[in-house]
Amino acid sequence: MSERGTYVVIEGIDGTGKTELAARLVPPLLRRGHSVSSFREPTDKFLRAQYARLIRSDAFSGALCLIVDRAMLRPEIERALDVGDIVLQDRSFYSTLAYQSPGLSADSWRELERITRELAMEPDLVLYLDAPVDLAMKRVEASGSRDPFEDEPYLHRVKMKFEQMFQPPRWVRIDSTGSPDHTIEQAMNALLAAGM
Repeated sequence: MSERGTYVVIEGIDGTGKTELAARLVPPLLRRGHSVSSFREPTDKFLRAQYARLIRSDAFSGALCLIVDRAMLRPEIERALDVGDIVLQDRSFYSTLAYQSPGLSADSWRELERITRELAMEPDLVLYLDAPVDLAMKRVEASGSRDPFEDEPYLHRVKMKFEQMFQPPRWVRIDSTGSPDHTIEQAMNALLAAGM
């Protein structure tokens, strides 16, 4: 039986380079002899559309769409881990908790956290991509992928929630202010330090 794999998630506010890093980590891990499975949340098109429809009017209901999506994905992640894969995931439940925090009361956020943690898998390692909000916003605007409700004050609050959840040593801070090559070098160093 294969040794259980490692569940690695990549987190951070929009514009920090999560998706690019997730893709660029695969080749060096394959060269090191690992098998790799990659996922990006949300995965279900219907639930993604419902989330986009609800999020502006009802942050809690929108977040529940992401929780259902995550619950549907979990067996696939567990199968990959059971055969010894390194699972790389672009976003996780931490993004849901961070991104919904500005639109929820403290009580609603705590209830969302309770439901989320009951259903979600805790990652073995979180690569937290860190960049100032103004730089991240410039990158998002340059890519043309900015959501209308995501402005600097909103992303400052999201970033603050990520910082509150940051828990070393399982969370590793990656400086993503420089080039993508610099970001991937730091990320690979973190994976190597974790035994990969």
